[in-house]
Amino acid sequence: MIQITLSLLILVASSLASAQEPPVAATYLGKETKIALQDAILLALRNNLNLQIERTRPAIASEAVALARGAYDPFLSFAHTFEHKETPIANPIQDVFGPIEQIDEDEWKTDGGFSGILPSGISYSSSYNVRRLQSNSNFTSLDPEWRSDWRSEIRLPLLKDLFENEASVTVKRSMIAEDSSYEEFRARLRDEVRQVADAYWDLAAARAELRVEEKSRQTAQNLLEQTRVRYEVGVVSKVSVTQAEAGVAERDFRVIVAANRSENLQDVLLNLVLAPGAAGFASTKLIPNDPAYIEYNVELESAIEKALAQRAELAAAQNQVEDAEVQLSFGENQRLPSLDLLASYRFSGLSGDAKPNQTATVESGFSSSNDSFFRNDGDRSWSLGGEVSIPLPNTSARALVVQRRIELRRARTNLRRVEQSVILEVRGAVRALRSAVDGVEAAERNRLAREEALRAEQEKLRLGDSTPHDVLQFEDDLVDSERQKIAALRTYQNAITGVERNQGTLLETRGISVEDELQRGSGR
Repeated sequence: MIQITLSLLILVASSLASAQEPPVAATYLGKETKIALQDAILLALRNNLNLQIERTRPAIASEAVALARGAYDPFLSFAHTFEHKETPIANPIQDVFGPIEQIDEDEWKTDGGFSGILPSGISYSSSYNVRRLQSNSNFTSLDPEWRSDWRSEIRLPLLKDLFENEASVTVKRSMIAEDSSYEEFRARLRDEVRQVADAYWDLAAARAELRVEEKSRQTAQNLLEQTRVRYEVGVVSKVSVTQAEAGVAERDFRVIVAANRSENLQDVLLNLVLAPGAAGFASTKLIPNDPAYIEYNVELESAIEKALAQRAELAAAQNQVEDAEVQLSFGENQRLPSLDLLASYRFSGLSGDAKPNQTATVESGFSSSNDSFFRNDGDRSWSLGGEVSIPLPNTSARALVVQRRIELRRARTNLRRVEQSVILEVRGAVRALRSAVDGVEAAERNRLAREEALRAEQEKLRLGDSTPHDVLQFEDDLVDSERQKIAALRTYQNAITGVERNQGTLLETRGISVEDELQRGSGR
């Protein structure tokens, strides 16, 4: 176990406490304001354009699932037509009942019904149609004549398409794709949080380095003033004054460089956490919190276990395996011959008004044509059968199965590769943290030694045993050691973020809910 108590660039406990109330961008725009890391992260989640784009992907994937399930929606249909026909005739049989030169017919047809498929592959349909016919033909007994039919059909696949059909596979794959989209967003969110944290620590380190350079310049300026006084009283030569002036000029340049770097890193953080187009953005300045001390504990084996259970990359790779399994199962099913059970059932009804001199005994009126649907003496028809289709030699389906098996094997290999990569990343992150701990300790020892060496050299200068040039060299060494300390602290803080990121706990540690962030961009 690593137990660390070192100087950090923010007190994490106070940062997390501020997460209870999400910060508002207006609090920081147009002014110079101190900001905690947690507030910077929450601002980024609200304002970062990359995340706003990424939030839409899971929502789109969710709608793709609904789109796929729409294949199971029943289709309703309705149609109504009217047709008038005039048919010339020369039929002596028609003349027996009365001379006519043409048959006039008016026919009204109304059809309605529904059809669809089920996830099991069963297809069904049920339709009702009614026809009203008016005719002057002597061969029709009813005028008008009403005919009604209600027909239901079902097709049950017994081999091919049974539970493994285009619609069901599309639904399964879209659900896997939805989960993959969620994991991809989780990974993107995690990486965005790390990017903000790194930018925060980079800015904090740059500002600390700027303060070091400004302090160094002030030290050189004080030394120049002392040297000028000593020159005026004849203790040192003009060369010593020139050396001191050169030291001040060099430090002026270093302050300019450090200030420019700090401003550049300020823009990097601002671009991540605030909208660049917002009013007051140009005059906004974010000030990281002062350093603090915390203790951070991590165990390598525990970190690896967490990573294998929580890393989004592993979940996405597992989804690829599941998708390949679904496609293989579908391919194997499509290789089977088609064997379907077919069944139908039909009710028929007839009614109308009898023509003069006709002896038809059916009831009159439209509703009478439907009465037989609900009586045992109604007219019924039914059918039961099967349909077989066997492709020979089924080359395409066989090749597809082989292809799907290769893809599944590749997906499983990729999963193992991702697992290995995750383990290596965790090991590297823990090792980087240990190295950062050693680096901070070494940098602190170096700083203390350089500080003592400068103090001794300044005393020698006071006694006349040293020169401003020598003192400035020792002061440069101290500045270098302070830069190393700042860089070591920044590396250490980034290493902690790296451990959290690689073991898959960064979002949890920062109190960020993926579901809440998705709701922010759901558009519903």
